[in-house]
This record gives sequence, C-alpha cells and structure tokens, in this order.
Amino acid sequence: VLRKRLHLKAYKLSIIQHLTDADKMVRKEFCMQIGKVNTHNYRIWGSENPRVSLEHVRDSPKVNVFCALSKERVYGPFFMERTITGIVYLDMLQEFLIPQLDEDDQEGRIHFQQDGASPHYLGEVHEYLNTCFPGQWIGRAAPIAWPPRPPDLNPMDFFLWGFVKDRVFVQPLPANVVELRTRITASVAEVTPEMLRSVWQETDCRWDVCRITNGSHTEP
Repeated sequence: VLRKRLHLKAYKLSIIQHLTDADKMVRKEFCMQIGKVNTHNYRIWGSENPRVSLEHVRDSPKVNVFCALSKERVYGPFFMERTITGIVYLDMLQEFLIPQLDEDDQEGRIHFQQDGASPHYLGEVHEYLNTCFPGQWIGRAAPIAWPPRPPDLNPMDFFLWGFVKDRVFVQPLPANVVELRTRITASVAEVTPEMLRSVWQETDCRWDVCRITNGSHTEP
C-alpha cells in the first residue's frame, strides 16, 4: 500500500561523520593498500528523505562487550566487567581472542584489524600485536594505518553491532544486565556463515567504492 498506492519510499536511518579532504586521502590510501582481502532494519516511509534524528534512552542497562569477525565466524561475545583500559584490552587479547585465532589460522594468513580507540594505542598492545601479526595488523600507528572516521568501512560497525542492537533492544527492553548479556549472546549466535560471506563481499565492495570516489563515504 505504501509503495503502490501512496507512492512513498523507504529511507534508511544513516549516521555518518564529517570528512575533511585529508581524511579522504588517508581513507583512499587505506583501501588501496588493503586491496581485496544487512545493515539496520529501520525504515521511515515518506515522499522524501525526512532527515530525522534518533534519540537514545539514557540510564538503560549497559555492559562492555567485545566481538571480532572473520570470514568464517564471530569470536565472542566476551564481556568485560572493568573499565576498558589498555591493560584490560591486552588481557582480553592474550587470554581470549588470540588463542582462538591461532587455533583457527595455522598458516598465519590473518590480518588483524582494530580501530583507534585509546586502549588499542597502549605500547604493550602494539608490541604484542607486532609479535603475533608482524606487518599484518591494522590500527592506529600500526604497520597498516587505520583511516580516520571509517565506520562505513568497518564490518563491525556497518553490520555486527547494528544486527545485535536490532535484536537486543526490542520491547520489552532488557530489565537488567543479566538479561542484556543473555540477549547479546543469543543475537551473536544468530550470525550464520552465509551472512558472514555476504558481509565480506559487501566490505570488498565498500573498499572499491572508497578507492573510486577518492576516499568519500561509501553510503549516503
């Protein structure tokens, strides 16, 4: 009815960050260097893009959760009770993530990617990643530089966290942290190998678009 009789269109909510010319250059260089290695379900119906903003509920239950993606599987969720410092992040890498990656990757093919969050910038974290992935990790001040303002290039941002939130924050909302953790764990378990293959095809496509458009955003 909305499409055929009222001639309305569906516009997807999209949050993007401002890019300077210097940002675009770094983003393009990243996509050139990295080479070829379902987003949110919300829609607003209207005859033109309404440019609406989305308000977030304050004081809802919160947890610190870590996940990682590969072409074959999701690693996590791993819940961290403490404030996330560089040392806490390093402990998580050493005790949780890297042993699993080593188990799955006997040939050293993995390129590890993290963004520019402050805990990722700790010197001990860099030393550890240089040992585990010599010349093969992406991040702030890494062998392969993480470009500025890149959520549209990062499958964790453009896929996983949106997928999880769509399933976690449904009515009735989680009443406490225990229920929140349970919903997060269940939603991550819904990610299938077929979905991950599609995600990495989409990632390759976005890198192509970024190269072609000289570092601009890859989605409207």
